[in-house]
Amino acid sequence: MLSSACQDTIRAAVWLSTKPQDEYHHIQKISDALDLPYHFLAKSLQTLVHCNILISRRGANGGVKLAKASCDITLISLIEAVDGSTFFDACVLGIGDCEDEKPCALHAQWEKWRTEMHEMYSAMRLDEITDDVLLRKIKRL
Repeated sequence: MLSSACQDTIRAAVWLSTKPQDEYHHIQKISDALDLPYHFLAKSLQTLVHCNILISRRGANGGVKLAKASCDITLISLIEAVDGSTFFDACVLGIGDCEDEKPCALHAQWEKWRTEMHEMYSAMRLDEITDDVLLRKIKRL
């Protein structure tokens, strides 16, 4: 349901959250560690910089790092930074005229699921996923 760019950006944020918060990491290093295309990842991470989720620094000792503690970063902030809020506003079938006054066949059910998903993503913090990675509940990032 989330775009591949969003999924990859979440993976990168989780990877960063497993590292010391005061260290900068080159995007190439993150790209190599996660087996993601460098230019694609660089663009997504730049979006997180613009949204004040990451801090970037140029130079030999540069790279990116989390702008705040992982316990202060929600999944919804990452999703909205990359995919925008349209995911939670758009018709699940992609019908442009679907709205409360002119609903599609799935409108009522999607409204319920969309609300539940928004609440779930809003409650989930980056550190919760990081904990699962560090405890090896997640086999591959």
